[in-house]
Amino acid sequence: MERCVRAGDAVRMEGFSFHLSGYATQPRADLAGQLVDLCLKARVMGLQADRISIGGGFAVDYAAAEDWHAFLAAQRPEHYHARKAFAAADFYPYHSPVAGADALRAVLAAVPEGGHDSLAGRLRESGTLLLMEPGRALLDRAGASVFRVQGVKDRDGYGILTVDGTSLSLSEQWFNSEYLPDPVLVTPDGRALPGPAGTAAFPAAVGGASCLESDLLTWRKVPFPARPSVGDLLVYPNTAGYQMDSNESPFHDLPLPPKVVLDDTGGRPRWRLDRRPAC
Repeated sequence: MERCVRAGDAVRMEGFSFHLSGYATQPRADLAGQLVDLCLKARVMGLQADRISIGGGFAVDYAAAEDWHAFLAAQRPEHYHARKAFAAADFYPYHSPVAGADALRAVLAAVPEGGHDSLAGRLRESGTLLLMEPGRALLDRAGASVFRVQGVKDRDGYGILTVDGTSLSLSEQWFNSEYLPDPVLVTPDGRALPGPAGTAAFPAAVGGASCLESDLLTWRKVPFPARPSVGDLLVYPNTAGYQMDSNESPFHDLPLPPKVVLDDTGGRPRWRLDRRPAC
């Protein structure tokens, strides 16, 4: 802050921010309370300091609690290609009891450590603007990633599908994790095959198009209702947020996947290619 004061009109110091890993709400309220205190101190020094940013970390609730806990209790290396092991902590919390807008409400209602009023009250009293980056929480239930099946290989008791994409298109691989919502198998005529009522007809992992052994979109043996065929589509749901293409690049000399925008605001669904350059 002292350096900003010395810089005079050359610098406009608007406030403070933090980026906190995880999805717990109380630590965000605690840090936000500290930033409000810093803003008040900075204003005494003549700086603007009228806003704070608490970043993201607003969870998306993908699954019911009982389903999520049952999966964590049952999953083991033999459920994955090459017996790859995942600890519970490796996964995104696909069930979150407080998610989306409710997570923001919880942060605002929490009393920062050492305080006597809620964070919302501190912000109002101090005249501090709250900024945030909700990320995937803004895009929950939106978007899908689609891959065409290029081949099917049989292994001992399961298969490996190869698709016309890479693990760079599903960002959980960035965290050495898995995107756990099952992809939907769609036939070329547009029929989505229903999930199995009991034992999977064809469990399979999903491999990418590069030459890397680690290039798997899904290590887990997904319980497909039938043996996929070349030309079928795998549709991964709800990927418009953090799950999609954070790491895509042309380094592998494969064309980047096109982005299709669907618009049904006029009553009749329309689509167009999104030709804007990637960030």
